[in-house]
Amino acid sequence: MQTILHGLDRLNGAIVKFMKYVVSICIAAQILIIFSGVIWRYFLNNPLSWVDEIAALLLVVIAFVGCYVALAGGKLARIELFIGHFHGPVKKAMYIVSEIMTLLMLIFVVIYGVKLFLLPTSLNQKTPGLYIPLAIFYGLIPVMFILCSEATVTRILHYIFDKEGDAEC
Repeated sequence: MQTILHGLDRLNGAIVKFMKYVVSICIAAQILIIFSGVIWRYFLNNPLSWVDEIAALLLVVIAFVGCYVALAGGKLARIELFIGHFHGPVKKAMYIVSEIMTLLMLIFVVIYGVKLFLLPTSLNQKTPGLYIPLAIFYGLIPVMFILCSEATVTRILHYIFDKEGDAEC
């Protein structure tokens, strides 16, 4: 089982590394696009109509990809007030229950994200200015939350199969 966990950790690590580059590129592009939009609007008196549209779409990509990066990296905030009162196996069990609840929510989002993606109205929608298919962005919902689910399953398996000192309780 440790071999499988190590493989899952390496897979998550590689995906997180790639997704960090994606987020970084999107943030840099968003900064440049918004800055150029301000320059064109206020200094050249020739506003670019597509700046707001691209900036909003990049924000969607940053949010969904960043969600996976934060979850897989263990950087999401969680409240330790209740679980912090427990120690040993009880604390470990509480963490497992917490991760299972997270997994159920993620699966719920995946199921309804796929349903949203497959709606004819979603598949046919395009952005008003550049006519970019919104299906690309609707498709991010199930893909990113499947990755989040995989990272959560990996964390649950770590809680179950790691030695007491190795688990990050």
